[in-house]
Amino acid sequence: ILLLSGTVVYPISLCVLAAMAAKEVLRVFGVDKKYSICVPSYIVCAAMPLLAYVMSEYMEAPEYQFVIALALVLFVLMLYLFVVTVFSKGKISFSTIAASLVMVMYVSVAFSALSVINSIDKIGLFCVGIALIGAWISDVFAYFTGMLFGKHKLIPEVSPKKTIEGSVGAIISTGLIMVFYGWIVSLATDLTPNYLVLLVSGVVLSVVGQIGDLFASVLKREHGIKDYGTLMPGHGGIMDRFDSLLAVSCATMVIVLLFAPFA
Repeated sequence: ILLLSGTVVYPISLCVLAAMAAKEVLRVFGVDKKYSICVPSYIVCAAMPLLAYVMSEYMEAPEYQFVIALALVLFVLMLYLFVVTVFSKGKISFSTIAASLVMVMYVSVAFSALSVINSIDKIGLFCVGIALIGAWISDVFAYFTGMLFGKHKLIPEVSPKKTIEGSVGAIISTGLIMVFYGWIVSLATDLTPNYLVLLVSGVVLSVVGQIGDLFASVLKREHGIKDYGTLMPGHGGIMDRFDSLLAVSCATMVIVLLFAPFA
């Protein structure tokens, strides 16, 4: 998908992943069969990454215009779900609607962020790399540093195996590897990395990714499930593989648009 990031294949792939992730989270809340809720939610999640691509590629709209469009679409979805709640006559609780709405917003914004980041002229694909490093490299080093040095549990009530040492190791390692990534990009292209921004980005994104991971664990624990899906045996579903990246992609979009890690 990354190799085809300059084509429409990339946003369409994000649309598919977003719709699948939305289905997984709505299944957790037991509304994946309530079509008045799930169908509009799937449409919004699937449409927004593609809209980001179209606005950037064909309308040459700046990124903030897509953010406004996204906010408008999510506001309309919120009002619609309020109406569904009212006319369900007590059959659908507000807490269920609220939880579903929050997760649909989370999924749609996160996958749209990956589309927005990629659309940035000249540096988009390399900024997508920042998001992937911030999520997955952090996961890798949290595991290995925790396995080698972990003695103190981080939040055992949420995730029994995660340790403070693993968390700190992930934060430090991700910051350093982000700087190394910037150096590799500078060797392979004519781009000039801002190493300070990359270092801070690595630290921040590692923290954000760990929060996203722990939040996904809280949700699974509250609803008594091991995995969100069964798409990949041994790994779970889309939400299980993208739990860190969802949070990281949103933070990366903000960092990239405000601080320009490459010039």
